[in-house]
Amino acid sequence: MADYNRIEDLANATAYDVNGDKVGGVKDVYVNDTTGQPDFVSVNHGLFGGGDSIVPLRGHSLQDGELHLAFAKDRIEDAPDLDENGHLTNADQEAFYRHYGLEGVEDRTQYETGAPAAGAAAGAGAGAGYGEHAADRDRAEFADREGVAADNDGSIVRSEEQLNVDKDRVESGQVRLRKYVVHETETVEVPVEREEVRVTREPISEADRANYDGQLGEQEASVTLHEDRVNVSKESVPVEKVSLDKDTVRETHQVTEDVAKERIETDGNVVDETARDIRPEDQR
Repeated sequence: MADYNRIEDLANATAYDVNGDKVGGVKDVYVNDTTGQPDFVSVNHGLFGGGDSIVPLRGHSLQDGELHLAFAKDRIEDAPDLDENGHLTNADQEAFYRHYGLEGVEDRTQYETGAPAAGAAAGAGAGAGYGEHAADRDRAEFADREGVAADNDGSIVRSEEQLNVDKDRVESGQVRLRKYVVHETETVEVPVEREEVRVTREPISEADRANYDGQLGEQEASVTLHEDRVNVSKESVPVEKVSLDKDTVRETHQVTEDVAKERIETDGNVVDETARDIRPEDQR
């Protein structure tokens, strides 16, 4: 790949994500007003190219009409929308950099800074003070870290800490199921029967009188008594099945941590320049 590419080649390229999956064609190119280098492109995606997303060119490569971006297709398609006026303000650019998680990523691919050829699909206007490349950006970041004045291009990079929160699944305890034997006393009421003797007296009948032999003497009579006797025995029988089941309970935990954020203030009169989006049809 040549050291310098043409912006019109970039505007006519087909974009691929970091995994090599095709995203779509390049729609517009946003060129930095200060450096003359392209900082962003808008890429068509979706069914029949029905959507487009703004993508930073940091970390990209361009060869044989293929623009390989440094981001996954899902992140590209989820990029924030740009206002219909097509301008990239400073706030817009910061929002895109935050979305793509750019922290110190440089783009050393250089492009010819002359006027684009007629009919080239190159846009313009990423805004002054953004997209400084290679050594210029290194110097600005160094000045910002050390608290010294910015370089002669009048730009500094603002950084901030962001919380990265993840989860680890760890053991929180163990529940065991075991059985043991206890002894209890149970009382059961059982109905029983028993026989008792009752003496009854009644007048002698004529039949008994006729059978009387007239002899006096000793004589015995007896009856056999019966009663119910309770017998107790025991047997083991199954009564229920007990098992351990797990339920997932979802809760929300708050994580609090101090983060450092840089703030930028200015002295003197300041004009907030916005980015212009020059579309291909504006150059014809």
